[in-house]
Order: sequence, then C-alpha cells, then structure tokens
Amino acid sequence: MKSHFTSDFFSLNRKKLRDSLTRPYPILCVGNGLLQRTADASYPFQQESNFWYLTGLSIPDLGLLIEANGTEYLLVPNISETKAVFDGALDTRMLQEISGIDTIISLSEGIKLAGEQAALHAHVYTIPPEKKYLSDEGMYTNPAAQRIVSSLRRGHPSIVIEDITTALSDLRVIKQPQELDAMRHAIDITTTTFDALRDSKTLKHIGTEFGVEAAFTNHFRSTGIANHAYQPIVASGSRATTLHYIENSQVIDPHDLTVIDIGAEVEHYAADITRTVSMSKPSARQQAVIDEVTGVQTRALALLKPGAMLRDYEETVVAYMGEALVRLKLIDNTKDIYQIRHYYPHATSHFLGLDVHDVGNYDAPLAENMVLTCEPGIYIPEEGIGVRIEDDILITSSGNSNLSDNCSHSAYVLL
Repeated sequence: MKSHFTSDFFSLNRKKLRDSLTRPYPILCVGNGLLQRTADASYPFQQESNFWYLTGLSIPDLGLLIEANGTEYLLVPNISETKAVFDGALDTRMLQEISGIDTIISLSEGIKLAGEQAALHAHVYTIPPEKKYLSDEGMYTNPAAQRIVSSLRRGHPSIVIEDITTALSDLRVIKQPQELDAMRHAIDITTTTFDALRDSKTLKHIGTEFGVEAAFTNHFRSTGIANHAYQPIVASGSRATTLHYIENSQVIDPHDLTVIDIGAEVEHYAADITRTVSMSKPSARQQAVIDEVTGVQTRALALLKPGAMLRDYEETVVAYMGEALVRLKLIDNTKDIYQIRHYYPHATSHFLGLDVHDVGNYDAPLAENMVLTCEPGIYIPEEGIGVRIEDDILITSSGNSNLSDNCSHSAYVLL
C-alpha cells in the first residue's frame, strides 16, 4: 500500500513546532525503547506518538535533535553485529527518505551535542516523562524520556528543561489532510468488518467473546495494512457493565446484549467504534435501553461544532442522560449527578488520532478538522445490561461529519 505520508509531512511538522516556540532553544526528543516482556523477549514495539509525528519512524531507541539554528539530526543507536543478525541492521537511507532528515549521527554523539547546545542557551526543549500515569493509572511510561532528561542534567545540572508537550498537542489536535485520509481508511476497515460479519451471520454463529475478537483480527490482518488500535472489548451480558473489560473469554448467551468496542489502526492512526449486538430479538427492556442511548447520541451529535466547549457539552449530555434514565425508571431526579453517574460513569467524547485517547485541550473551543468520538452508554449492573454506541466525528466548518455512519447504526439484531 502506498503510504498516506511523505517526508514533507514530517518536515513540515518539525517546522511548525519550531515556529510555535517562543525562543530558539535546541530541541531534543527521543522515541520509545523496547520493554522487556520475559527473558530475552520484548513487548510489541509501539513508537511514542509525538516522536512519530515529527519523524515518521517506528524503530526503537531513536532520537531527534534540532539545533537552535534549525539544523536537524537523527540520532540512532549503535547496533551490534549479533543484534543486526537477529533484528536487522538500520537502513540509513530509508530513515532519511521517511523522515526528511539528512544528517544521521549516533545517539551518544547526539546527546553530547545536545548538552553543548543546551549549555550554550541554558535551556533545552524536550518531551519529559508524564508522571500522572503512575499516580493516576498505576502504570509506568516508557523510560526513554526519563533517561534523556537524566543524561542532560548529569552533564549540565543548571540547564532548564522546557516542556513542548502542549505545543505538540496544539499541532496534533488539528488534523491535516493526510491524517484524515489515514483515519478514514482505519474507520472504513472497521465499519466494513462490522457489517461483513453481521451480514454473513458470522457473529451470530461464533458464540464466544474470543471468537468475535478473532474474527475482527482476521479481517483486519487480511487487509495487510491494519492492526487493532487498542485492546478489543467484546463484553456480553453483565460483563458489558465493566467499561474496559478486555478478557473476552466467555461464552455469549444469545439472550444477552454484547458490546463490541473495536477499532483498526492504519499507519498509526486509530478508529474507535462501538456497536451493541443482540444475537436474538432484544427484550422490551433491552430495546428501551438501546433506544435511549441512541436518542442521547443523536442529541449529543447536534452539539458538536466549531466553537463548542467540551466542558459545557459534557454537562448538557449528562442532562440528556438524566432524562433518559428517568424514562427508564432507573432514577427519579434528573439533577442527581450521583445517580446519573452510577449508570453513565464516563465522558461522552474524547479526541481521536495517533492515540485512541488523543491529545487535545478540553478547555478550548472545538475547531474545524478536530476528530472526536461520541459514545454515550447506559450500564445497569443490577440487570446485567450494558449498551454503548460510539462513532468517530470530524468537526467541519459548519458542524460535523460522522466518519463512521456507513456502519449500520445503533444495535445489530442478528436473527
């Protein structure tokens, strides 16, 4: 497949980043390294999204140095002959062609040069490690960013580390044509897979959560270009009330609703789509919940347009959900946030792009060419019912466009 991206895309991103910064300090960024899984095996490699946005390279242990005068260097690790035999040698010409960076030096040389530049200017721009994931999520970020900061400070303890995360976020949240093409491709693969599995009755006959996951994996991989953008969620019955249920290990009761939250990834760009599937005719109660979630999503979509503030939008959607929950006789007060959040515990929208939960400022107005999800849901643990409907929405000059609306809407009924 011809790539959606050329070196011009990455070169322009680097120029935009430099232009957005207030001072001409050197910029030093590093990609992710490998993480040990067991013994001598690593986890599948995933490049740090900001680094990919600036270079287009998906190889471990790379670095990028941009001097204050704009001179660019790609920093590469030293690879032993043994490692080259097992994992392959670096193709420097390919690295140059993809990134648009002509000068390639070793990582150790680059860090030394960056230290000299930083000492000269007393500052250096970088992407420091994010501590919030350890404190909030109980998981560690890739240590490469911490190593680079530590290396700089060991040699030059007085330099000021300037964080460019926000500057990159402001660039990445507005999608360029190439990015939208890749996202549309990922979304189309996802929606056509949903519909193909429905129309062939494959979903009805599989009978297990892991079988459904495998069917999607087969379709994605058979394209030759798509993988899963995130760990798939195939949650049937009461398991659908756990938002991030990813075990996908149980038999599906045909009388239960099954939430399928799956997205393909094409050239690092993600789709994120959810449909609720009924393997038999839904009960009156199940259909009522499906109808209410569909209604809330329709009303929410009408709010997504340039200038809208996501904080206000979320408050309005919560109010819509309160009305829906009263109609379902789950709560008796549309103003009781605690009751509403018992059945609707997540936000309606998040940004989408290189990351499934992509960068973006939730306190800034929406603007043209941002892409978000719209995913209301109702989860009733005491009844074993979970319903979520999720679509991928492009903000346009006059409102929005549902990029996933070619996928049959709301719930599938497989008879």
